[in-house]
Amino acid sequence: MTSLPDIAAHEAWFKTWTAGYLTDNEQDNRYIELKRNHTLRVLDNARCIVATLDVSEDVARGALLAALYHDVGRFPQYAQYRTFSDQRSVNHGILGCKTLKRERTLQGGREGNAALTEARSTQGDVLAAVAMHNRFRLPAGVSESLRTITGVVRDSDKLDIFPVMISTFTRDGSDSDVVTLHLEEKEGAWSQEILAALKERRLASYRDMRYVNDFKLLLGSWVFELNYAESRRLLRERGLVEALLATWPEHPDVEAIKNVVREALMCD
Repeated sequence: MTSLPDIAAHEAWFKTWTAGYLTDNEQDNRYIELKRNHTLRVLDNARCIVATLDVSEDVARGALLAALYHDVGRFPQYAQYRTFSDQRSVNHGILGCKTLKRERTLQGGREGNAALTEARSTQGDVLAAVAMHNRFRLPAGVSESLRTITGVVRDSDKLDIFPVMISTFTRDGSDSDVVTLHLEEKEGAWSQEILAALKERRLASYRDMRYVNDFKLLLGSWVFELNYAESRRLLRERGLVEALLATWPEHPDVEAIKNVVREALMCD
């Protein structure tokens, strides 16, 4: 078990900085709050995962900081492009890395706050994890510390996106195409490329999505990519996979895939 580092100063900075993106537009503010709240839940997930790992204090700190800052690029992305679709705008991971550098967030911020200043090695790992957290695959040659930090962020992010998207799919939440990445809402339609990935127990690609149903199916493929047993345990405990599967289109080909996803969730 790993003790959790205190990053309260960074949390305070994040809340103040993101508040600067709030405007007089209620709908825009809803999306800003969506990402702010998402970030804090991702951080909570990261704390749960890190606590179960045997890692150094530096790696634990890097993982929590990367979880907190993983989506900082979403705020300038939405402010400029009014979308969360990277394909329609810019890569939010790369933009997040650039934003942290511009704001000098890990170097004391623009005000030179010593409580925000991190060791150079931690700065490098956090910036790299933020830049790579949304990549389809991590590149070869990544250090063990960075692989762990990025793995924690990727799992923590997935754990929170499940309930956000399930709420949207069931229309308990926002029905805006900003959240569903402007995909076409067409009943009974999905892309064979997405279904093929699930059949082969591999991660489906955002690039193959055309319909909202594709997004629903793609989320199921995330179960194959979780890095830690605690991530799978949390997903099971929260009942999120069953809630997701209930949103899938009714078709024999789709029904057959549900058990594939369930089996992957149980493999610890």
